[in-house]
Amino acid sequence: MDINYSKYFSNLYIDYYYGSYTHCGPNWKENNILCPFCKIYYITDGECEIKIEDTVYQGIKGRMFFIPSQTKHSFYHINDNYIIKYWLHFEIKAWDDQLFKNLGLPYYIDVKEDDQIISHFDDIFKQAKENSLASAFRLKAGILSLLSDYIALADQKHISIREENHSEFYSVISYINDHLQNKLTIDDLSDRMHMHPNYFIRLFKNRMGTTPLNYINKLRMERAKSLLENTNLPISEIMFQVGFEDLSSFSNFFKHYSGYNPKIFRKTFGK
Repeated sequence: MDINYSKYFSNLYIDYYYGSYTHCGPNWKENNILCPFCKIYYITDGECEIKIEDTVYQGIKGRMFFIPSQTKHSFYHINDNYIIKYWLHFEIKAWDDQLFKNLGLPYYIDVKEDDQIISHFDDIFKQAKENSLASAFRLKAGILSLLSDYIALADQKHISIREENHSEFYSVISYINDHLQNKLTIDDLSDRMHMHPNYFIRLFKNRMGTTPLNYINKLRMERAKSLLENTNLPISEIMFQVGFEDLSSFSNFFKHYSGYNPKIFRKTFGK
């Protein structure tokens, strides 16, 4: 039976966060992170390993990775041949926040002719620097064009819509992602699911592989890391954006999570 794919994307939402063309140094590594946004890496030189959902993939020249939001992954160099890569952090949603996980897209493709791929990245970065109505449209169009090429180059046999009746649960996930700056309680989240808190915690752990509190804390710290790396926002503002009201508590929590206090992290990994 033919699938009407267009219906799944009738309410498509796209938001660009950050992106660049980066020569990664020896400090480029993270373990078991869970990001509230999607990532695309296109490696133009060097070697690394990218572990996604417990499977290790080789990061080599000409390989492009797509990592959906809420996907556990790690990345690290394997020798002194440090990678050079184009990268994007962005949000994309449709009728179901998990749509791009349910598409069955491969986590990477090998690109043989990369002129068009590089052109997409360059155009996205150019439009992101502009501040006009036209550039806002072109920025979203550029991300869609890059994703379209990724899908076109992927093995079509494994791509299909896997519909799952979890829309109410994933609406809570979306709520968490959109309200990391607010106080989030188990009682409030379980009320949104019309469940007893204990049952909600068990369901959440079964679906997401971790407790709601751990999930929220991971997302908060990953967002804080991204803001420290890619913006010049004051640390006090970043603290509020990820739901902390006390700078000392935020600094201690961030250091426990990342191994660095926020100032040192920004100095080490920031632009």
